[in-house]
Amino acid sequence: MGKRIVFFLLFVGAFLSSQGAVITLKGGKKVYGEVLMQNADVVIVRDNTGARFQYPSSEVLSVEDESAQEEEVVIEEEKKKPQGKKMTFLLDVGGGGAFVPHDKNGGFFGGELLIGSRYIGQKELFLGGGLNVECMFMPNSTYVFLPLEVAVKVPFLEGKHSPFVGVNLGYGFGVKNCKGGIYTSAEVGWRYIINPRANMYVSLRVQFQQASVAATTTIGETAFNDYSGRNFIIFGSQFGISF
Repeated sequence: MGKRIVFFLLFVGAFLSSQGAVITLKGGKKVYGEVLMQNADVVIVRDNTGARFQYPSSEVLSVEDESAQEEEVVIEEEKKKPQGKKMTFLLDVGGGGAFVPHDKNGGFFGGELLIGSRYIGQKELFLGGGLNVECMFMPNSTYVFLPLEVAVKVPFLEGKHSPFVGVNLGYGFGVKNCKGGIYTSAEVGWRYIINPRANMYVSLRVQFQQASVAATTTIGETAFNDYSGRNFIIFGSQFGISF
């Protein structure tokens, strides 16, 4: 029986000698290298520099394949990666100034509700879509738009408070005194992590809304109601929270 055990240990040693191994000693030290010999009395290892080391078998806790150790490390690292909710809500409100090129300036107030994902694969970002509300307060009239949009917010650092950039794109439907058109926006700001499920966003934002607004044209004594093309450009600040 003793000869069989020695033969088995020599077979294991020969197998490990063809590949990298991890030798764990009783003191907790790990030795990485190629096992040249292993039996009931001794384990002989050659490390990556070519140096040979000999350890009594009584001092060796285990001899394992290095690739198996690497797989365990990879699994542990995957577990440590953030696993956010698949779906999340993001609510934004904001205000600022609005103006029409070659026309009169005014004010703006708006908000949006978005539904999307906080993670694409293992990459942390917000990607979703939803509904926006835009109210333009111009000197002679008030215009309201309801853009349907796709939005993305990308933080510079994952899992930490950090700056972020965002882009929205969609179509704004005219609700009051106007017809809609293409809607887009861009923002830059700060993302603050409240807890693993909630983030807060504060940003400066530029929005563009294409539209046709109601206009009256008088020819002689006859008045004609029609629409004229306008492009609203909005500068303002935005506050948002995802949950």
